[in-house]
Amino acid sequence: MPRSPLFFVWCRRIPGLSAAAVLGFVPIMRTAIAIVVGAVTLWSACSKSANEGAEEARKQAEAEQKAKEASGQSAKKISPPVPGEARIPCEKLIDIAAFQTATGETEPLTIRDEAKNEPEAAASCSVVKGGKKLTDAEQQAKLKKEGRLGVIPGDVVCNVAAFCWTIEDPERFRKKCATRKEADDDTMGSYACKQTVMAGAFDVHVYRFFDADTKCILQVKGGASQMDNEITRKCAIAARDTIGPAQIAVTEGGAALAAPAAPAADGSGSAN
Repeated sequence: MPRSPLFFVWCRRIPGLSAAAVLGFVPIMRTAIAIVVGAVTLWSACSKSANEGAEEARKQAEAEQKAKEASGQSAKKISPPVPGEARIPCEKLIDIAAFQTATGETEPLTIRDEAKNEPEAAASCSVVKGGKKLTDAEQQAKLKKEGRLGVIPGDVVCNVAAFCWTIEDPERFRKKCATRKEADDDTMGSYACKQTVMAGAFDVHVYRFFDADTKCILQVKGGASQMDNEITRKCAIAARDTIGPAQIAVTEGGAALAAPAAPAADGSGSAN
């Protein structure tokens, strides 16, 4: 291999370095260069192989995902019953005629929106007793005669709240009931979690249950003056039987859809 004049000039500048030593050094340099070139080539080949492997893995993952989607095994997006924390109008949620029948009230009932009292609910609606409101004198006379006023015109007969902003299931709901140390109850003909609250000399009941049709948690309780647990239970049954998907339906923008027309025949909005 020809030697550049500069090579020998450079070597002569190293003290004590003979020409023979210089010539002996050349094969070592060749070997070192060959090792470096070989390492670079190997790294390049490995890098290329790794990239090809990653690409192959990506293609395989895509193929597997497509196969799952084709067979219906791919995980589907699950949304809460009422997305976007939309509010449901009480006039849509509550079938007031059904509550009139369930409670046996003779005077027309009305509906009052109580959303401010249940900020985590998609709707909180009170069913209000109808009739002529009693004057103070009439209230005093009733109190003297009966010992308590009870539910008078303008008072809340019962309240229905629909919690539909979270994803729930029956088993998890039962576990929550046990954690809260509340009672399992089947007096509605279906499962409910019953809370007992002391109200003076009375124990009043609050019913909560998972609605199979809407996937919401419905809560039904009496008004402040309602001490008749049987009326509250009947309200809970009416809520279960009349509130279905149509009553909680909203648009993608969160606006409530129009309430459906009342069915001609007796029906149930829930399968609970």
